[in-house]
Amino acid sequence: MEFTLIKNGNIATVTTAGGELISFVHNGREYLWNGDPEFWPGHAPVLFPFVSALNNSTVSIEGKPCTLNDKHGFGRKFDYVCESVGEDEVCFLLKENEVTLKQYPYRFELRIIHKMTDCGFSTTYEVKNTDNKNIIFCIGGHPGFAIHGDIADYTFKFNKEESADLYYTDENSHFSYGYKWHKSLTGRELNLTYSDFDRDALLTVGLNSNAVTVTPADGVGAFEFGFEGYPVLAIWTPPFKKAPFVCLEPWHGLPALTDESGKFEDKPFAVTLDPGETKSLTYSFKAL
Repeated sequence: MEFTLIKNGNIATVTTAGGELISFVHNGREYLWNGDPEFWPGHAPVLFPFVSALNNSTVSIEGKPCTLNDKHGFGRKFDYVCESVGEDEVCFLLKENEVTLKQYPYRFELRIIHKMTDCGFSTTYEVKNTDNKNIIFCIGGHPGFAIHGDIADYTFKFNKEESADLYYTDENSHFSYGYKWHKSLTGRELNLTYSDFDRDALLTVGLNSNAVTVTPADGVGAFEFGFEGYPVLAIWTPPFKKAPFVCLEPWHGLPALTDESGKFEDKPFAVTLDPGETKSLTYSFKAL
């Protein structure tokens, strides 16, 4: 089921399928990726309860092997309940079910709150532990933004000075701190080409910045993306496709490490919640 949100002439479309934002139009311009399956069928899916891939699709939870076959987890695969909807805000809810409990032995509530702002929107992920034991999870966003022309014509400008490595993931979407890309983020500006994504996503870890401005050469369609509270920012466009979009992915977690223990609790940036505790994270978009 789809809903339309409106504020200041901006129009957003959201759906209970995956709890996803699927369109955002500002001044007649569509900023989100349209989901063309020739390139990538997503728009802005949630990544939960892990990000990217696991080793052999398996992770150890409470000493037992758990198989989760879907890359980026199951959070984007279910229909959500619309808990509340207003003119410019919606809250979707997913709870554990028979399917999730077979893969991930925790009871939880995952709320996705999409809220319109004056020139953009925010997406908040709120995870509540409804179990009688601690739960562990990773979470992230995967919003895709339409680009016009070549990605090389765009500048990514961060809001603070940086001296950070760029990392890549291997053919199995696994990660190592030894997988350093030949480019790094020095200063505030980063320029990329399609060939930079030949290995898949590029990752930054522990940035000083909490926002990045994406600006084309002609300045038309520039926007700011905020990722406060997320320790990892991935940048992705499909390899070898020269796709007309780029994803900015704030993650609270990392892909499977090549040398990891295989225990969920050992995953970098995994979140542990006590019974009744809630974790909330927000990313934001602003058209400039």
